[in-house]
Amino acid sequence: MKRWMLLLVMGLLALACNVPIPTSQPLTVIEPVDRSESVGLEGATRAEVSLRMLNGTLTLSPGDVELVQANFHYNVEEWEPEVKAETDDEVRKVSISQGMGSELTLGEDEKYVNEWTVTLARGVPMKLSVALGSGKATMALGGLSLSSCTITTGKSDTTISFDEANPEALSTLRLTTGMGDVVISGLGNANFDRLVLIGGTGGVDLDFSGAWSRSAMAEVTAGTGGITLRVPASLGVRVTFTGTPVTSVNAVGFTETEDNVYTNEAYGSAALTLTIKLAAGVGKVMLISQ
Repeated sequence: MKRWMLLLVMGLLALACNVPIPTSQPLTVIEPVDRSESVGLEGATRAEVSLRMLNGTLTLSPGDVELVQANFHYNVEEWEPEVKAETDDEVRKVSISQGMGSELTLGEDEKYVNEWTVTLARGVPMKLSVALGSGKATMALGGLSLSSCTITTGKSDTTISFDEANPEALSTLRLTTGMGDVVISGLGNANFDRLVLIGGTGGVDLDFSGAWSRSAMAEVTAGTGGITLRVPASLGVRVTFTGTPVTSVNAVGFTETEDNVYTNEAYGSAALTLTIKLAAGVGKVMLISQ
């Protein structure tokens, strides 16, 4: 594919995924820079945190910090991160964005370094937004007090875990995936009312294990990549396929009780229920209850 065509395709993907759109300006490689930034609550009682990364590796986890601790390691001048913070009506708003004056690496990733390690405070009610371009991301979100969470991935291979229960009621967990593979575990600990996932060309693996405390619903739109849904056998689960699936369904621990409707054995008798609406694409679908 010609260079301009690849730039156009990736630019359109970035736009669709709400991540920064690169330019065709050459990159300036510099000596590696190590930088740290800390942001406190400054008297606020809640927080809104936004992370936007075009290229690189993101590691996100909870920790014993006042609000945000970010460590950056990079060797591209144009990729210098920008950290902004302001307080508005007891809400501390923090945004971390990668510099925009950059081009797509186009197979030369080994020349460039961009690593973010971000720690977020436990116990602070928080709205979290993460937008990723290409690279790799590992996000441990268990133990954070999330009231809203939106994650968008472009070409990033992403692993998200909820190893601890979210003490805050999470109204909507919204996920949009692109070309990279996405694996999410411990969704039962996320404490969400509603999960919305829009899949792309990469594979998606959703594990709903965890300490469920209330019933919930999920709306999943599968892309061309395969999708796997794993649920605990003790949770009542009903999966309804909407539209016209163009792929076969492999089910373990589920029974097709009516056309395009699958339930596990606990459905109808379990105290808590997960209701899933799944619009299948052309990728494989796997349902597992165990």
